[in-house]
Amino acid sequence: MSYTSEIKDEIFENPTVSTHCRLAELSAYINTLCVADTSAREMLFVCDDKRNADRIKKLIGDLFGYEYTPEKIRETYVIRIDEGEAVMRILSLAGSFSRLENDSSINPSLIKRNCCKGAYLRTAFLVNGFVTDPSKNYHMEFSEKEYAHAYGLKQLMAGLGIYAGITERKNRFVVYIKDSEQISDLLRIMSAPLSLLKFENIKIYKEVRNNINRKINCEMSNMQKTISASVREKNAIELLIKKDRYRDLSPKLKETAELRLENPDLSYQELGALLNPPLGKSGVYHRLQKIIKESLRD
Repeated sequence: MSYTSEIKDEIFENPTVSTHCRLAELSAYINTLCVADTSAREMLFVCDDKRNADRIKKLIGDLFGYEYTPEKIRETYVIRIDEGEAVMRILSLAGSFSRLENDSSINPSLIKRNCCKGAYLRTAFLVNGFVTDPSKNYHMEFSEKEYAHAYGLKQLMAGLGIYAGITERKNRFVVYIKDSEQISDLLRIMSAPLSLLKFENIKIYKEVRNNINRKINCEMSNMQKTISASVREKNAIELLIKKDRYRDLSPKLKETAELRLENPDLSYQELGALLNPPLGKSGVYHRLQKIIKESLRD
């Protein structure tokens, strides 16, 4: 099962109680799944997921007292409302006859409370939402048919401190978030605590793993540098011996050279601790550099 499916399953399992949040949810369904003809006084909800159809049926029944049974047509579920009075009543309370604010199709009167904003967003996610598996990448999106609704979602999120982008993809408008903290916040706002917990656990695991990998890479890099330097120093010492110039080195340089030949894998700091008296890594480095320069002298 995909991570997106897990989030949607969790949201479907948690019914909304308050009337104002239910109106926000129904409004989201109207803006994402409904085709309304106010002149003919007819509206259709066309759903790919039966759970959305069942949820719409319950919302309309609980809020307005109307009973409409979803009809299965091929691979979709359709709720048809063709009673003019019912259509106008539903749209007047939960719909949006025109773009009401800043080119947004979302009715601001239905999302005044933060809980209603969350209700609207989780419903929009049930219809058009997607989240990448967080173990691979951080990406959350809402794919919308109409720019006005995509823009409305972006503005709604901004009011909650979540800053999304909008891009066009295959004749749809995609509202997307790539920041892990913002995705966590949105999962919390959409009332998906179990999905949020999983997201945070994966995020922590990735951070720990990345820190360990960085530390290992750093240690490997330092080890490689130590080995490379040791090889150069060992070659310089052996060259001095071959040229019969090793005996000309000072006692301190000879002591350092002998320790390097005996301990090719030790760092400068570890070599310095073996000297008598002990010497810091900078001092050991400068002694060995003198030996290398001496070996290169004609």
